[in-house]
Amino acid sequence: MNQKHLLLALTLFINISIFGQNGEVLENQIIQSEVLNKEVKYNIYLPPNYDTVKAYPTIYFLHGFGGNNNSPHSKGIIKDIDSLITKGRFPETIIVCPNAGKSWYIDDYAGKEKYASMFTSEFIPEMKKRYALTKSTQKTVVMGSSMGGFGALRFTMINPEEFRICVSFMGAISTKKQMVEDLEKYYQRFHAHLYGENLSPEERTNEVYVNNNALYIAEKVDVEILKSKKWYIQTCDDDFHSLPNAELHILFHEKDIKHEFRVTNGKHNKTCIDNSIPDALEFLKNNLTEGK
Repeated sequence: MNQKHLLLALTLFINISIFGQNGEVLENQIIQSEVLNKEVKYNIYLPPNYDTVKAYPTIYFLHGFGGNNNSPHSKGIIKDIDSLITKGRFPETIIVCPNAGKSWYIDDYAGKEKYASMFTSEFIPEMKKRYALTKSTQKTVVMGSSMGGFGALRFTMINPEEFRICVSFMGAISTKKQMVEDLEKYYQRFHAHLYGENLSPEERTNEVYVNNNALYIAEKVDVEILKSKKWYIQTCDDDFHSLPNAELHILFHEKDIKHEFRVTNGKHNKTCIDNSIPDALEFLKNNLTEGK
C-alpha cells in the first residue's frame, strides 16, 4: 500500500471510529434520595467515545404524566440525537432521563412529594458527581413533553442558575379558567395530589398552583432572567393546552422575550411531538454550538 492509500485508509478509519459508533444507554440507574426517602431511577445516555475528562453539554429530558425514565418519548429523543451524533451533525451530549412518577416536577401542597427540591438539591448535583456533565449553565438544557414540558418551563424560570435552554413539547400548563372549569374527575386524576384533595373549583387556583405554573411565573419573574434564556415552545392546535401555551407566547412578545413558538397540527399525542422533533433538535444544535 503506497503512502497515499495508507493516508486515505487511516482517514476512513478515523471517521468510522468517530462517527460510526453509537453511544451507550445505562438504564434504571438509581440514586437514594433523602428528600423523598426513596430510590429515584434514571436512564442516562453517554455519547460515543465518552471521556470522563471532558465536560459534555447536558440535556435533562422530562417524561410525561404516567410515564417514567423508560418512556417512549425519552428513548426516542435519545435515538434521534445519537443518530445525529454518529453522523457528526450534533455535538456530543449527555442525556439524563429521570423518573418523576406523577409529581409534575413540583413540591406538592402537603409536603409529601418534594420532587422539585429533590431534583435541584440532590439529583442534579449527584449527576455532576457521577458523570462528565458540563458545569456551565450555557450548555445545559431542560427538555420535556406534556407534564415534562410543564416541568421544563417551570425549572428554567425558577432555577435559572441551572438551565439556559428550554424545550417544551405540548407543555401541560393551564389557565386559571381551565383549572376552575375542569371536570372533577379530571382534577382528581391529574391535579388533586398536587394542589389539594377536597377543594372547590375556585380553590384549585391556589398559591401552589400559581407559583408552579409557567404562565403565571412568567408574569412576576425578573424579565431579564427570561431574556437570558433560549426558549423553544411547541404546542398542538387540537390540544387542551394550546390556549395557555399561546398565552405564554403572547406574554413573551409583550415582554420582548425572544423565543421560538411552534403550533403543530394534531392532538396531544406522540405524533404531534414527532413532527416537531427535527426542528427542535436543530434549535438545540445551534444553541449548544453557539460561540464555538
